[in-house]
Amino acid sequence: MADSLKPQYDELVARWSALAPERREELLAEFVPDYVYNSEKIENAELTYATVKQIVETGSVTDYTGDVQLLIETYNLKLSWDLARVKLAENPCLSEELIQEAQGLVTMGTYDEKRLLAGERPGTFKLENYVGGPASVGIPAAEVPRAVGLLADDVNTYLEEGERRLTIAAYLHAKLFDIHPFADGNGRTARLLMNGVLLAMGMPPIVIHAQNHAAYHAALDVFHLEGDLGPLRRFLRSETMLTWEGLLDD
Repeated sequence: MADSLKPQYDELVARWSALAPERREELLAEFVPDYVYNSEKIENAELTYATVKQIVETGSVTDYTGDVQLLIETYNLKLSWDLARVKLAENPCLSEELIQEAQGLVTMGTYDEKRLLAGERPGTFKLENYVGGPASVGIPAAEVPRAVGLLADDVNTYLEEGERRLTIAAYLHAKLFDIHPFADGNGRTARLLMNGVLLAMGMPPIVIHAQNHAAYHAALDVFHLEGDLGPLRRFLRSETMLTWEGLLDD
């Protein structure tokens, strides 16, 4: 299927690349609350943008009466974003260790009693055969280390080639989600690393908007069932346009 948004997407990427570094940093600072809000909102519908903005900007929140775990998960997304940016800027190379470290920050202090009693820990591959998403994706726990290692090798090979940058990021996201290597936090970790890799390649990061979660999961399901990355790539182009259109002109 042809992607009618590709010309507009390519133009937006060119405008992003032409920005002065200072302006790009300003835009990224504004991007973080939106990214954190939507990445967490996909998992927890009760989250508000005002709460996220307070946490991202100050590290604290006032007048909050909801679930404390939601605050922890939100703060973790900010911490993990900072880690991914630094690590991938220093060395644009994916590894099992980086994937585990990123997930460890995403889920720090949030595993429930059942997972902890089963021996599961943030930052380590799953011990039991957890699945997730509408299509119940996830490979057996015993196969995870090898699968993640192969994924990292594949992505690094593509990064060295320096081409098809959106395809690389989409593949990383889809394959990591399909493997489902952790007991929790797989979607949030996949979205985080996808954006870290995009930034490392000089590309604009993407907010996957919570209101579009049905189309998002449908695209992931097509990859899971058919191995077709096209729907996710088209979805990510659309979300990139929604994230940045109108913000790169000044």
